[in-house]
Amino acid sequence: MASRSGSTKSRGRGTAGAFGFLLLIAGLIGGGLLFYLASQRPADAIESFARAGAGCTTTLDFQDGGTFFVYQEVDTGAFEPTDGCEPRATPGRNFDFALTGPSPVEPIADQSLTYESGDFAGASVARFEIAEPGLYEIAVFADDVTAVAAVGRDPDEGTDDLRRGALIAGGAGVVLGLLLLVLAGRRSRRAGASPMPDGPGWAPRPQDEGWPPAPPTVPVPRMPINPQQPDEPVEVTPPPPPLPAREPGAGWTSPSWAPPGSDGPVSTEQPQPAAQPRAPIPTPTLPPRPAMPAPPTGAAPTSRPAPPPPPPPAVDPSWQVTAPPPPPPPPPAD
Repeated sequence: MASRSGSTKSRGRGTAGAFGFLLLIAGLIGGGLLFYLASQRPADAIESFARAGAGCTTTLDFQDGGTFFVYQEVDTGAFEPTDGCEPRATPGRNFDFALTGPSPVEPIADQSLTYESGDFAGASVARFEIAEPGLYEIAVFADDVTAVAAVGRDPDEGTDDLRRGALIAGGAGVVLGLLLLVLAGRRSRRAGASPMPDGPGWAPRPQDEGWPPAPPTVPVPRMPINPQQPDEPVEVTPPPPPLPAREPGAGWTSPSWAPPGSDGPVSTEQPQPAAQPRAPIPTPTLPPRPAMPAPPTGAAPTSRPAPPPPPPPAVDPSWQVTAPPPPPPPPPAD
């Protein structure tokens, strides 16, 4: 049960980390792509303008209404005539145009916009409103045969909104991805530092009471033989501490001791005297025993006392040993 739960949690942390990484990558890629499209939008809008040459009448198809601009460009070779009309100049007339269609169009002078993209460069000369979509015709007049009229919207329209969306999308993906990665990392560290789970078959190991922990290893600097040789620390493990005194338990009792002349034991531990060096035991030398004279012939045996015992051997007084008393003399023989 504990193993299955641990593996499930591990898979959950791995899934959260993978999802956060995907969100981070998706935010970076999506935000970068949207920003690139926003930067390319003005160039695409300029290239898609409807163009008409000087001295020609060109049909324009407005599918949506709104505000449009007329830009004056100079042909750099990129303009292709439409409707089979070859551009021609109108002497003595400045750049001008006439726009007719299903609904009346009233151009308003506007020179606020300019652009330059690739082979196209122009400046706005007027703006107008299309109330009813449909087919319209524009006639262009200019004393310069290279003059071209371009019709379209503001090329920068919607670019700021697209860039703002790119920043929002990229930032949201990065923030969410980093958040999931951080949460997954924290859960992994907590899982690695968590103790062994409690449950059937799992129990913390009890610590031995009365036994101190092992001493740490203390690095001791070693004096090098060669003074030019750098010092290298040597790890020296100190000896283990002495074992604690065992307390009396069931099955045995502590010996009691009391000094002479006291009423009872005053301590459960008898002091040990200091150890003293022992002198070698001298070997006593006994004097030779005199021979007993033979009794006279025909004389009756007489009783006599037994000879005295030999003197006790000399003992070193530092031993504090008392020589045993001599045995009593044997009774006289009857």
